[in-house]
Amino acid sequence: MKPKEIDYETITNGDKDLEHKLKVIMLEAEVMRQEGKLVPPISCLTQEHWKDLLNFPTRSARRKYFEFLFKIHKKKENRQNKKLERRQQWEEQREVADSEVEKQEETIEEFALEIRFTAQQHAMMFGQKLVVDCGYDADMTKRENTNCAKQLMLLFADNRLHSDPFDLHFCNVPCDSVLIKQLKKFIPTLYETSFPLNMHENSYLEVFPKDQLVYLTPHCREEMLEFDHNAVYIIGGIVDKVNNQPLSLAKAKKEGLKMQKLPLDKYLQWGSGSGKSLTLNQVICILNDIKVTGNWEYSLRHVPRRKIADFNISRNVDKATDSLRYDRPRREKTWTPAANVNFDNLSYKGNSKSKEKTDWYERKKSYERLKS
Repeated sequence: MKPKEIDYETITNGDKDLEHKLKVIMLEAEVMRQEGKLVPPISCLTQEHWKDLLNFPTRSARRKYFEFLFKIHKKKENRQNKKLERRQQWEEQREVADSEVEKQEETIEEFALEIRFTAQQHAMMFGQKLVVDCGYDADMTKRENTNCAKQLMLLFADNRLHSDPFDLHFCNVPCDSVLIKQLKKFIPTLYETSFPLNMHENSYLEVFPKDQLVYLTPHCREEMLEFDHNAVYIIGGIVDKVNNQPLSLAKAKKEGLKMQKLPLDKYLQWGSGSGKSLTLNQVICILNDIKVTGNWEYSLRHVPRRKIADFNISRNVDKATDSLRYDRPRREKTWTPAANVNFDNLSYKGNSKSKEKTDWYERKKSYERLKS
């Protein structure tokens, strides 16, 4: 605080002699500071300090008081500096810890992603081939194309997470189709060279031998009883909520391909009013499991339980045998009276209001009989 900002009138109560003495003490403090004495800054002195200085009769007493105030000021300053240093150290340590945690998380994510992509890349070289026919975009509405694109994204994700994934081939894929435009929104890196997915604009007949192709369509008669590890299975990339025509069956017949369907009716008891259609990602999960285990009862656990009658996955999946079992219908329990029950002594006790009403009618009838 500058000397001109000091409220002389408040400190001296308007006394001119005290005001003059105060100015002399301020000049004295400045001289002591220049001489190297311990004097606190003028801005740190309060009105109470100046009043105390006015009461000291000698210069040495004021000098000792200035030293006392200087030490207090330095203690506060050091305490504040230490507090700021601790705060800065804590912030630096926190930044270092956060950066280490972020690096660890990034490393774990990169490692997990690398493992997943390594498994998928291994499947691209040595895994069994599986084709997704994406040539049905013209037979679907815009909403069905969007839904199909979501299912294709989930199909790729679920296949990548499996321990033994398929080598996926998307065939009949024109770049300007509605389906692929929607799929690019979900997977922006779809056409990058490092992305572990095979995209073909031409037909699967030009990519694989015809005798190895097996078209999976739910409209055919032949069921897939055993999984063929040498076959190249084809899944129709179609969502037919509006158009329920057997398009995949007609296409497979036209191309002369072998057809099969999943044995859903053989192992499952469908609920009333539930459809038998499955999403594309559910189909890939079933095929991955049947390829590894060869157990249809275990592989069909991916079928939504809302579609199955009297079936509970958490209760009906036997963890020891990985088999499904169905609940038997429970018999309704009926009550049968004992042989020694006397039905003549049985009576029904109604509520109090009905009892009062019955008593009133009985009294009325007895009164009428006496009157007659």
